[in-house]
Amino acid sequence: MRTESKTIFLLTLTAVMIVALSSCSLTKGKAAGEQAVAQFHNQLNAGQYHEIYAQSDEGFRKAGSEADAVALFEAVRRKLGTVKNSTETGWHVNATTAGTMVSLAYDVEFSEGKGTEQFVFAITGDKALLFNYNVNSPLLITK
Repeated sequence: MRTESKTIFLLTLTAVMIVALSSCSLTKGKAAGEQAVAQFHNQLNAGQYHEIYAQSDEGFRKAGSEADAVALFEAVRRKLGTVKNSTETGWHVNATTAGTMVSLAYDVEFSEGKGTEQFVFAITGDKALLFNYNVNSPLLITK
């Protein structure tokens, strides 16, 4: 093989390996986020609001006090009830040199009605830490 051909081959092989490793990382990030959503729902249903806050990413904790987060979780539980079923409706993984963020969207059936949730998790190692949480339902306003 000529030197030029070897160089092209090595560059192509390197690019293929980078893409393969990146897609594996993206898949792992999504799976970690999905596991974190299941844990969040279990903790929300059990009233473990302090634990949700304590286990969240530093960015979540900096965005608001524990008292504010607990008040939000209590309102969700009081107005919507417990999570009965959730269906993932969308996801996005953003991997940069600053870190990996996973966004997941869900349609949720609560014991008192329906709503939607959006989660953003910061991936740290093999763990997904809650970075942002948004819940929406007419019952949050009318009940």
